[in-house]
Amino acid sequence: MFNLAIICGGPSLERGISLNSARSLMDHLSSSNITIHPIYVDLEKNFYKISCGQLYSNTPYDFDFKLAQTAQKLSTDLLIQTLKGVDLVFPVIHGAYGEDGELIALLEKANIPFVGHSSITCRNMFNKHIAAEILKKNGFHTLPSLLIEAIDLASIETFFQQHALKKAVIKPTAGGSSIGVSVVTSPEEAVQKASQYPGPMILEPFCDGKEFTVVVLQNPDKSVTALMPTEIEISYENNQIFNYRRKYLPTANTFYHTPARFDFDVIQKIGSQAECIFRLFQMQDFARLDGWLLKDGTLFFSDLNPISGMEQNSFLFRQAALSGMSHKQILLNIIHNACIRHNVASPQIPEPIFPAPKKPVFVLFGNYTSERQVSLMTGVNV
Repeated sequence: MFNLAIICGGPSLERGISLNSARSLMDHLSSSNITIHPIYVDLEKNFYKISCGQLYSNTPYDFDFKLAQTAQKLSTDLLIQTLKGVDLVFPVIHGAYGEDGELIALLEKANIPFVGHSSITCRNMFNKHIAAEILKKNGFHTLPSLLIEAIDLASIETFFQQHALKKAVIKPTAGGSSIGVSVVTSPEEAVQKASQYPGPMILEPFCDGKEFTVVVLQNPDKSVTALMPTEIEISYENNQIFNYRRKYLPTANTFYHTPARFDFDVIQKIGSQAECIFRLFQMQDFARLDGWLLKDGTLFFSDLNPISGMEQNSFLFRQAALSGMSHKQILLNIIHNACIRHNVASPQIPEPIFPAPKKPVFVLFGNYTSERQVSLMTGVNV
């Protein structure tokens, strides 16, 4: 029996997405040969051993308030003891604590095998300023940017003037899912947006081009393979961006095209550069890289995601499906690669000897009610 611990939740606004990712792992990996052990991290970074059933809550708010009654709180020592009792840990905390290297440093210190990158790599990927500096130093195209650690209108005005900006983007140096990202049209508006976020920000020109995202996988022999990229088609009217709502909630203004509707040589170039970046940052197992195809044909990688979202319709699964891999297969490949690196025996998944003929089953869900999101989850589970 292979024992897999899933660490989800976390203190960031992305903890609901983390719960969705954990649910996908539960759905596609739980079997007679794999036992899932969910570990939940609350807003205060307390660890709880929760039941598998709690992963099927709509949001963390459905059980956050009753964790003391429904879950086992784990001290640091008990957490380490619990995690040492499993074969592998799969962290799926998105945003702060999960992707910035803090959680991974804890696992590294305790010599606990896990899926994903080292704590140093996570830090370098997650911090947009650090990542851009590394990319620039190694010859990749980057945009001019201003690091705002203390709000200074004069320096922001100078940046607007130097680059003749009519429109710019301001975003946190550390954060995901486009949380805290805004389009601004003046230095004064940039100051206003920066004052609303407690932490360093980056100001850069508004990117004029086509957005894409690409998943890169590491193979057991340490080679890497970029999957076919997804083009993100979106309307940028009224200074809109590919924000949290457009990423995770229903909208008629965003469309995904996998593979991207780019020329073949552009797709090859995206894959080649993504693989180079994967190796440059010493990433492990899998990662998702977001970028832009600019109007002059230049590629610009804007965000390096240490832990790709794993919702049922996520980019990871969309691109894996195009390569002929099911949700289960891509997850097992990722786990297998991590097991080899940590010298852990991979889970053995027996294939049915006499698979029954498949019949189509139509599942109806959705509709125009306030419960359509619950219906969507139910339909996906079916």
